[in-house]
Amino acid sequence: MHELTLLYGVADRVRKVCEENDIPHVDAIVLEVGEATAIIPDFLKDGYEIISDDYDFLRGSELIVDTIKAIGRCRKCGCVYPIVENKGHCPECDSFDKDVIEGTDFLIKEVRVMEDD
Repeated sequence: MHELTLLYGVADRVRKVCEENDIPHVDAIVLEVGEATAIIPDFLKDGYEIISDDYDFLRGSELIVDTIKAIGRCRKCGCVYPIVENKGHCPECDSFDKDVIEGTDFLIKEVRVMEDD
C-alpha cells in the first residue's frame, strides 16, 4: 500500500508549511489525485485515519480527495476524451493509442486552517 508512504510525505510537507507559518493545527488537507495515477483514493482516506494520529497538528483533521478525470488525446484521430469512461478506447475511432493529457497528477491542493476569532 504505497498510499501510506505518500501520506507520510504529504504530512511532512504540510508540517513544514505549518512551522513556516506558525500554524498549530490543520483542519483539512485537500489532495488532487488523477485517475491515471496508481493511487486509490479510498486507500488514501483509510490510511489518513491511521497516520493523522501520529502528528499533533493533524489529529482530528480531515482528508479531502478531489479526483481529476483522466483525459486522453487519440493519436489516430485527435479526439480528446475521458479515458476511464471509455475504457481507454477512443469513442470516435475505437483506437487504444492515446496520449494522456490530464489526470496524472498527485498534489496538495489546499491546507485548511480554522481562523481565530
